[in-house]
Amino acid sequence: MPMIQDPLLLDALTGRRSTPAGCLTAPAPDDTTLQRILQAAESAPDHGGLRPWRFLVIRDNALDRLGEVFVEAYRRRVPEATEANLERERLRALRPPLIVAAIARVDPGHAKIPEIEQLLAAGAATHQVVLASAALGFGVVWLTGERVYDAHVQSALGLSADERLIGLVNIGTRKESAPANGRKRQAAPLDFWEGPGDR
Repeated sequence: MPMIQDPLLLDALTGRRSTPAGCLTAPAPDDTTLQRILQAAESAPDHGGLRPWRFLVIRDNALDRLGEVFVEAYRRRVPEATEANLERERLRALRPPLIVAAIARVDPGHAKIPEIEQLLAAGAATHQVVLASAALGFGVVWLTGERVYDAHVQSALGLSADERLIGLVNIGTRKESAPANGRKRQAAPLDFWEGPGDR
């Protein structure tokens, strides 16, 4: 059995947890640190070396503008929305000090790399960003949901026809009130395959 070369890395992987967006505050990563975080995406598994992803950094006044995009998107989805509902949507963009929009660039007609592998590579790259943020001591959560998959939001962020928004990665400093523990971990099952019909 090979010796574990970096037990701290394994501990970081198994101990990673999401920090609720409402428990994130300034400071966010500065430009140099953010560059290091985004660089981590480059080591994601990527069949064919397509780099089928890109990231948009949203911070400062752009968070206010994103909040207005969320409001308009919600108004279109729910015409009967109350002012309280709309305000809640606006505030969703203002909870963290920094958001990284993770975007998958998919070529469904690629001769060698199936679409699913391109999406998996983009997801792996995004997870590398999450892990790098956590490794540098930041609180982070990868959020999806209706606003991520909303056509108005995707259009406002400038996505092209071959792109998909796959998450909004919220990054910041963990507040002291942030929960100390994430969801309960389960033991990884060892499920062995012995051949066809092995069920």
